[in-house]
Amino acid sequence: MFFLIISFVLYVNVCFGHSLINTQSLPFIKETIATQSVQTDPDDPAIWIHPNQVELSLIIGTDKTARIGGLYVFDLNGKIIQRISNLDRPNNVDIEYGFKINETYSIDIVAVTERRKQRLRIFSINIHTRQLYEITGSNTYVFIDINGHEAAPMGIGLYKRADDRKIYAIVSRKSGPRQGYLGQYELIWNRETIDLKFIRYFGNLQGSEIESVVVDDQLGFIYYSDEGYGIHKYNVDPNTDQNEQISFINTTNIWQGDSEGLALYTTSDKNGYLIITDQLEHG
Repeated sequence: MFFLIISFVLYVNVCFGHSLINTQSLPFIKETIATQSVQTDPDDPAIWIHPNQVELSLIIGTDKTARIGGLYVFDLNGKIIQRISNLDRPNNVDIEYGFKINETYSIDIVAVTERRKQRLRIFSINIHTRQLYEITGSNTYVFIDINGHEAAPMGIGLYKRADDRKIYAIVSRKSGPRQGYLGQYELIWNRETIDLKFIRYFGNLQGSEIESVVVDDQLGFIYYSDEGYGIHKYNVDPNTDQNEQISFINTTNIWQGDSEGLALYTTSDKNGYLIITDQLEHG
């Protein structure tokens, strides 16, 4: 099994400061590159952009096998350049830039949900070697007040608040309540590792489950896919007074499968596109 690398297709035009608008149908596309194969079950790639040489950017994805799963790092030609082994059912992965260590030093980080361990695994990216190094602290467990599938982390989106550069993880789960489906956690530097601090539960569920989440750092919005139903938009800053849903797009009559994968592509400070996949069997 392998990841497919495709040219961007823009499914939904978004004015980030307002509602989701201008849904449009587009033709099927084909991959431009396929990565080398992973062991079993590839899922949820994220892209890290090199700060100086874009051609040295990385694709990071999971092999979501129980007990012997892994985190794979590929170059832009799809070649595996690193494999981190023995993750127990890793699911989704996200990247954030500029996690502040102290007043003068910051690092780029990768966070992945480890479903069967009920925690996040966190790694730093060395921009010179393009290698990942684990910096998971002793307190990266999520949904610790909950049991069963409702405690099993699945999707993740990282958010860096513009005014103070604090970074938060927004985590979805395999199943959950109709209200408060997402957990939000602040990432805390603790000597040489990163721990989590629980902040809040938020976000409504109206379909089957929530996996994919994506965050607009600049404007402070989160979009998440309510599979079988649609896309929700909320304020992601926990300090905002506006904690209710901002807007929603119903995908039940647009998509044939699950609107599972989400990504943002910005074209200016306040405009861009929300990219949504239509996940089909043999699609």
